[in-house]
Amino acid sequence: MSNLTTELASVATAVDLTGTVYGYLAILLFALAYILVPFENVIHLRKSKPVLLAAGLIWILVALAYLGAGDTHTAHEAIRSSLLEYAELFLFLLAAMTYINAMEERNVFQALRAFLVSRGFSLRIIFWLTGLLAFLISPIADNLTTALLMGAVVMAVGGDNKKFVGLACINVVIAANAGGAFSPFGDITTLMVWQKGKVHFAEFWVIFFPSLVNWLIPAAAMSMAIVNTGPKMLDEKVSMKYGARAIMAFFLLTITTAVCFHNFLHLPPVVGMMLGLGFLGPLSYHIKLHEGRSERYDYILGTRGAESINPITTILKSKLELSDIIEKVAMPAFAIDNDHNITHWNKACEEFTGLPAPKMVGTRNQWQPFYDKKQPVMADLVLNYMPEKAIERHYAGHFKRSTYFDGVYEATRFVPSLGENGRWICFTGAPLKNAEGKVVGAVEVIEDYTDKAAAARQFDLMKKISRAEWDTLLFFYGVIMCVGGLAQFGYLAVISQYMYHDLGATTANVLVGLLSAVVDNIPVMYAVLTMDPSMSHGQWLLVTLTAGVGGSMLSIGSAAGVALMGTARGVYTFGAHLRWTPVILMGYAAGILCHLFLNARLM
Repeated sequence: MSNLTTELASVATAVDLTGTVYGYLAILLFALAYILVPFENVIHLRKSKPVLLAAGLIWILVALAYLGAGDTHTAHEAIRSSLLEYAELFLFLLAAMTYINAMEERNVFQALRAFLVSRGFSLRIIFWLTGLLAFLISPIADNLTTALLMGAVVMAVGGDNKKFVGLACINVVIAANAGGAFSPFGDITTLMVWQKGKVHFAEFWVIFFPSLVNWLIPAAAMSMAIVNTGPKMLDEKVSMKYGARAIMAFFLLTITTAVCFHNFLHLPPVVGMMLGLGFLGPLSYHIKLHEGRSERYDYILGTRGAESINPITTILKSKLELSDIIEKVAMPAFAIDNDHNITHWNKACEEFTGLPAPKMVGTRNQWQPFYDKKQPVMADLVLNYMPEKAIERHYAGHFKRSTYFDGVYEATRFVPSLGENGRWICFTGAPLKNAEGKVVGAVEVIEDYTDKAAAARQFDLMKKISRAEWDTLLFFYGVIMCVGGLAQFGYLAVISQYMYHDLGATTANVLVGLLSAVVDNIPVMYAVLTMDPSMSHGQWLLVTLTAGVGGSMLSIGSAAGVALMGTARGVYTFGAHLRWTPVILMGYAAGILCHLFLNARLM
């Protein structure tokens, strides 16, 4: 591919298109499209849409320009080269994102969050812990995912303390960007540098200490502004689901596979990542069998359907014994026989109600956790010959019948006796039948919608990531095609000549980082890689560092900052971040000086 790029560059040099009307129109289109990107959260227009439109129009202009010069071949070969580069990065990111989504579904991130918010750490300790974890997690999980995860912790612990939440969010953004700079998996820009072969996998560690300094200096300054008080301790317990540790191990194995493919087999890393994605297939099938879901097809790896499936479906369709399957249900569930005696009371039900199974099984006290006096629960009602009339009396206007299973009903009710301030509960009941179709009992599954609503406010990050991922991938396509098109007009060659020849590599690479604070670092880094200036290995490490951490200077300078502005709306703002920009700039300069000193032999 390097030979093809060289040939294209020579053709572009031979046919000077920088002064053509087509070239000027291409620059105008890119500028107009990119002006809309930083205002995504203001105008509610996803950043991928304008750049996708601009990309298509720019390549029309490229084709017309070359046709005008009598060349019918160059534009075709150039766009194929850009598409190949995008395809490699797209599949690589898709595999990584799938693993992140799989770990989220197995409660890996929720368990970490629950551990942090339930320990009663002081605000200053939470500030440093979230920053440190953001710095250490982002090299693996990418800076966007990490920032949203740690931001959820900050908002859960900080509560109404807006000053703490604002400072801690700034700290998380800086730490996540700094941590992502010394790993190919930490940011799209570092991934591009690695896949282009400019920096080898192990060589990213050379900029570990400069990245650390970049975070520590502003973090130390901001921590002094935090009142070291203890927040309200939150009682939250989340356990990782079955298979979570295996998925984490497979993800590390996938990373190793990608590195080995690149270093030893001299194959593109994306091939190793896709092989790693294949590892997840059999594991997900094993988890499905373990949870008694062998009758259902999985969704595509890393995705979920539009609606979650209630565990009642799993119970009714499972071929396992009731005692086995009901214990595997993650939600509170119990079963009764035809005489309304409790026969099963799962562990989740014990934890939710505080009533142990030995005390409940064999009794008719299924009403006790929810009501002050004895009355039938949903499981009791579905045993009736005509249950809907009885259900209507108890849940008037707040129930619905299942469209998939006969005799299954779902109702919602506020239960004031649960928790400190009451809970909103969804009750789903279904009759149990034997092999002859005779009703032999009923099962009830309980879902706490209060916690679900709270989780949506505090930890609805993976749904945001799921939406942002595809938007980011399409945005990435638009950027690569736009920049590739501008390169064909010869503009990048002109910029490269000015920055890397006239100004010098060090000055140019420092400016790249400053530019990343205003313009997304993806097009900036892709432009540098497309220019492919002749510079030392130390300079390639420097531009990797500056492009990765430069976006921290403004809240709109990185995906992590933009995402946190959305989740901590009104608290973490552009203005709040801007007040600390001078301190962040000090960290930026210190990180560069650290690199120039520690890695002088490479410069």
